[in-house]
Amino acid sequence: MNSLNRLCLLDYGRFIAALSVLLLHYTFGGITNGKVITIEYIPWIIDVAKYGYLGVEFFFMISGYVIFFSAKNRSASQFIVSRAIRLYPSFWFAVIFTSFFAYFWGTGDMRVYPSQIIVNFTMMPRLFGHGFVDGVYWTLVYELTFYLGVFALILFGAQKKLETCFLVWPLIFVVASLTNLSELPYLGGYFYYFSAGSLFAVLSKNKTVYTYGAILITLFFCIYFSASKAPHLSESNGIEYSYFTIALLVSMLFVFFAFLTTKVGASIKLPKAAILGALTYPVYLIHAHFGYMFLNQYATDENKYFVYFTLLTIVILVSYAMHYFIEVKLAKFWKYLFNLTLGKLANKLENFLALVREKYSLIFRT
Repeated sequence: MNSLNRLCLLDYGRFIAALSVLLLHYTFGGITNGKVITIEYIPWIIDVAKYGYLGVEFFFMISGYVIFFSAKNRSASQFIVSRAIRLYPSFWFAVIFTSFFAYFWGTGDMRVYPSQIIVNFTMMPRLFGHGFVDGVYWTLVYELTFYLGVFALILFGAQKKLETCFLVWPLIFVVASLTNLSELPYLGGYFYYFSAGSLFAVLSKNKTVYTYGAILITLFFCIYFSASKAPHLSESNGIEYSYFTIALLVSMLFVFFAFLTTKVGASIKLPKAAILGALTYPVYLIHAHFGYMFLNQYATDENKYFVYFTLLTIVILVSYAMHYFIEVKLAKFWKYLFNLTLGKLANKLENFLALVREKYSLIFRT
């Protein structure tokens, strides 16, 4: 059995991360950035909701953790197909879902137009000079970039050395920091969290001093990165952030994963864990702009608690429908489609590189 199949705690972590981002957007971020204009803050929620941005960091840690197990025993083609199945089908529906409501309700930055919708299906609309249909999709670019990096490692024959690659990654962060290259892909920023997650996956299999050392280095970078965003956030929304609280919350994420790598943490059984984990991605995909538009249509300061409850119910129900009808019922179709396209392309790349390696091997032998 895949070790991830029994990590109920991880599924709860996913769902909590999604709820923290949702709380941030609905009760704080959407109001601050002017996308929700019909209601005011709920004062007693702000001090909690404002730290919801760390939910994204949590998501990236989870991706780093999961990817180690997903990549370890798969070929490059199998890996890229599995990731495409995970990312794209629900995303395509979410683009259509959000665009439909934006057509009728969208104002300002939430307006959409046909060419923008079309290029959003690639998940990389900025390459074509367009913005995202929903602002939260920016995180998917990081996910996709991380997956492509791991795909390249497998493609070039580093699959058996993934543990070594992940262990060396924090040292590369150090060098990048000293040489002012941390802004480049894979060398800093949110990739600190992908690295941290992957290191905890390594730790679950290989508890060595090198692994612990790499995790501590990454913890430092994660705290520094997340805390460094506080001044910008304060400037944009006028709310003060505590560096101590940020450091504490980031450290708690690391403690969570440390516990997850123990026998007790990995064996905990929790009710409805699988379905909560499955709902996380659809909830994240559809909650933001749809939620903002729904609040603008129906919420006032007098009824906002009821509207919040109604909105959350709708998001959960639609997310469940996405999971059941798109991800489960159409699973065979997506597997066939991506094997026929991305899988074949990746296979050709694998075969070509195998021939190149064989050719150069013969040259060096002679």
